[in-house]
Amino acid sequence: MSERNKGAAFILLAAILWSTGGAIIKATSLNAFQTSLWRSLFATLALLLVARPKTILLDSATLVASLAYAATLVFFALGTKLTTAANAILLQYAAPIYILPLSHWILGERITRVGAITVALCLLGMTIFFLDKLSPEGYAGNVAALLSGICFALMTVYLRKNKEGDPLSSILLGNVCVVLTCGAMSLLQFASFEAFALSPSDALRTGFLGVFQIAIPYALFVHGIKRVPALEASLLSMLEPILNPMWAALLVGETPSINAMMGGAVIVGAVAFYNVASSRQARLKQKSLD
Repeated sequence: MSERNKGAAFILLAAILWSTGGAIIKATSLNAFQTSLWRSLFATLALLLVARPKTILLDSATLVASLAYAATLVFFALGTKLTTAANAILLQYAAPIYILPLSHWILGERITRVGAITVALCLLGMTIFFLDKLSPEGYAGNVAALLSGICFALMTVYLRKNKEGDPLSSILLGNVCVVLTCGAMSLLQFASFEAFALSPSDALRTGFLGVFQIAIPYALFVHGIKRVPALEASLLSMLEPILNPMWAALLVGETPSINAMMGGAVIVGAVAFYNVASSRQARLKQKSLD
């Protein structure tokens, strides 16, 4: 197998493992804060064992990225608990809406015509999402998922700003932040140490989430991105929002609404359009320079 094929296989496997998050979070009997606490605790332990970092960076960009990553995890868990798994992942996948202006403001990158079209298409997809006749809880879940996408975009921009740094530091610090924050929230909510009680079935589920949905996919993606072009990696990772609703349907019997699927299709299509068009522009620019 060539190095490029190995990289593609790593990224595909990472996307498959990432996609299990919605269904497994739904299946736990824990609330969102408890689920986030245990998932991040298991993820931290797994990352320390697998990656074995020698140092942890504490510069400002790393700290901002770690806080944004922590908020991404918690808001995604809240969104998944309060709305459908499909809504949560597809609304989070609308991150390009926020990445483009944040990249302009923070990194000084120019917003292209392709970027503007992508934002418009993603906004259209999100509008279709919110046409559903949902309960107040459903709307709260959609808003939490939307906030997860905003935080993911902020994390991405600050990781790019600190591209010479170590992304593992942000991931590790973010998971530690989730453990501390959600541990405190759970303790306040239950007012007793019963907040940390964990049944064998929930231990298996949150252990799976921490090890196989966060730690291992992260390691696979890091190895894969070194072997394949960025466009290919981005397109391969789009398997995640496609598989996520399927796992939820198979494992917890959850069927997304027609509006959710239509809105999700628009968002996924917009992201694919942006990746392909941006890659084409980059190739044309390179040819003109040559």
